Amino acid sequence: MLNKLFKYDFNWITKILFVYYIILVFIAIALKIVESVDQNLLLVIADKTLVSMFIGCSVSIMITCIMRVWSRFIKNAYGDESYLTHTLPVTKNQIFDSKILSGIASLLLSALVIFVCLAFVYVNKSTIEQMKMMYESLVQVYNSLFAVLFIVGMVLIVALEIIYIMMAGILGIVLGHRSNSYRMIKSIVIGIGSYGFLSVMSFIIVYIISNTTEYDIIGNGFPSMNYIAVMGVTMFIIYTLYNIVYYLIAKKLFNKGVNVN
Repeated sequence: MLNKLFKYDFNWITKILFVYYIILVFIAIALKIVESVDQNLLLVIADKTLVSMFIGCSVSIMITCIMRVWSRFIKNAYGDESYLTHTLPVTKNQIFDSKILSGIASLLLSALVIFVCLAFVYVNKSTIEQMKMMYESLVQVYNSLFAVLFIVGMVLIVALEIIYIMMAGILGIVLGHRSNSYRMIKSIVIGIGSYGFLSVMSFIIVYIISNTTEYDIIGNGFPSMNYIAVMGVTMFIIYTLYNIVYYLIAKKLFNKGVNVN
C-alpha cells in the first residue's frame, strides 16, 4: 500500500513541477542557441537575460517543490482530504513515510532536471577541459580518491541540507497542527524556528571544530586534506542527524493523533 500512496503523492507534487521543467528546457535550448553563435550587443543582452531566467526558474523549481511537499502533507493529512486519507486501510506510519519519500524523490528529480539542463547549455570542449584542469589540480594536491570523495561529499551535503529544509517544515506542520487555532501561523513559526535553531547550532559546531583542527595551507593555496576531511565529515554527520531526529520526532507526534480541520 505504501507504493500506491507514494505514487499518488509523487504525482500530485510533480504535476505542477512538470510545467516548470518544460519552461526550463525551453530556456536552456534558447540559451544554448544564443551562446553557440557569434556575439553582438543584442545577443549579449539576450544571453544575460536568458541566464537570469535560467537561474530564476531553477530556484523556483526547488522552492515550488518544497512548497508542494508541505502543501500535500497539509491537505492530505489535515485538510478536507484527511477524512478519506485516515479511513484508508493504511497505517499512519505509511501515510507519513509516503509524504517524506515522495518529497525526497521530487527534490531529487528536480535537481536532476536542473543539472541536465545546465550540462546541456554549458558542457562543451572548453568547459570539459576546464573541469579536467580543476580535477587534475585536486589530484596533484591530494590524490585521485580524495578528489572524487570531495566532489561526491559536496553533492551529498547540499542534498542533505535541502532535505533538512523540507524536514524542518514537516516538523513545523506536525507541531503547529496539534493546536486548535492559528495552525498555519504556528506551523510557519515553528518550521522557521526549527530550521534556524539547528542552523545556528551547526555554525557553532563547525566554528569550534574549525578552530580546533589543524589548518595548514599546502600547494596552490589549498587547505590540508585533514582539515577538509574533518569539516566534510562533520557537515555530513550534522545534517544526517538533523534529518533523522526531525523525521523521528515528527513521525512519533503524527502517530499520536491528528486533529483534522
